[in-house]
Amino acid sequence: MKKFDIFQLLKILIPIAAVFLALLLGSVLLLFIDVNPLEAYRYLIFGNFTNKYNTAEIFVKSTPIILTGLAFTFAFRTGLFNIGGEGQMFAGAMAAVFVGLKTGHLSPFLTISLSLIGAIIAGAIWGLIPGFLKGIFGSSEIIVTIMFNYVALYLISYLVDKPLRESIGFYPQTDLIGKNAFLPYVVPNTRLHIGFVIAVIISIIVYIILWKTPFGYRLRAVGFNPDGAEYSGMSIKKSIIISMAISGALAGVAGFTEINGIHHRLLDNFSKNVGFDGIAAALLGSANPAGVVVSSILLGMLQTGSNSMQRGVGVPANIVSIIQAMIIILVLAGNMLRPKLELYMRRKEKVIE
Repeated sequence: MKKFDIFQLLKILIPIAAVFLALLLGSVLLLFIDVNPLEAYRYLIFGNFTNKYNTAEIFVKSTPIILTGLAFTFAFRTGLFNIGGEGQMFAGAMAAVFVGLKTGHLSPFLTISLSLIGAIIAGAIWGLIPGFLKGIFGSSEIIVTIMFNYVALYLISYLVDKPLRESIGFYPQTDLIGKNAFLPYVVPNTRLHIGFVIAVIISIIVYIILWKTPFGYRLRAVGFNPDGAEYSGMSIKKSIIISMAISGALAGVAGFTEINGIHHRLLDNFSKNVGFDGIAAALLGSANPAGVVVSSILLGMLQTGSNSMQRGVGVPANIVSIIQAMIIILVLAGNMLRPKLELYMRRKEKVIE
């Protein structure tokens, strides 16, 4: 096997090893509460496949995670840390609801398309502002995007409580969007909608843009070596602003899929922590679109299986959150150790030669 292949294999093996090690450490926690780990993991993994509905829920849960993971990935490849996927998703959701309420009487193709475009624009604006502040004034995109998460969260709370509250006024939520704005279901009698297909298509588009176009090459060059990119004539400021806008647009699509595909109305904090799950998926998938899709499905499986595990053996669902956190920590630790391991392997091969 060539050296290149060995080093590429390490990128795949490290996340896999992290998952198994996290499950092993989770077993210790389960033993402390007198639960058989094998029995618990049987429900956690295979409980997802007991019926069609549970299986479909894996992909329902993974859809917004894929999109927010792609949002983080796009910015990360330009050397940026977009921690605002949650807020950008909320911005997209607000736009999707507004369009869905106003155009729900139009044809499904038209109203769904308008809702998607509105979510893309809103998410892009929510990402553009931190990108502008970073590119022009050098502000920390991490701090600004985190603050914008709270702005979006409380803006939704205000909208559903006051100006957009449902007409009957019982609950802090909007009226249902028009039925023509609902995303069609892929599998009957489940919640799996076409949003998952959209997420996979967008992941392919993101891969093509970043790795197969000159535009993507320039963005990745800025992320890999900003000084070298600037010396070669690339505009660092422009790349930062564009990258953050595109990143925000991707997260905005997640808001569209949640509203038009699942909730069909705007709710207060309707999808808590999905943006941060997307960051976890991106890190677990090595900031690669294909890896993001696979790791998002894994996280969706964990989230769905946690309910089966809770019902089957009485394990708190928070145990799954702990396991998920350990997976991310171990992946990060593995990525930090990988350069040293690669250096060791190169030196060893030179000695053998």
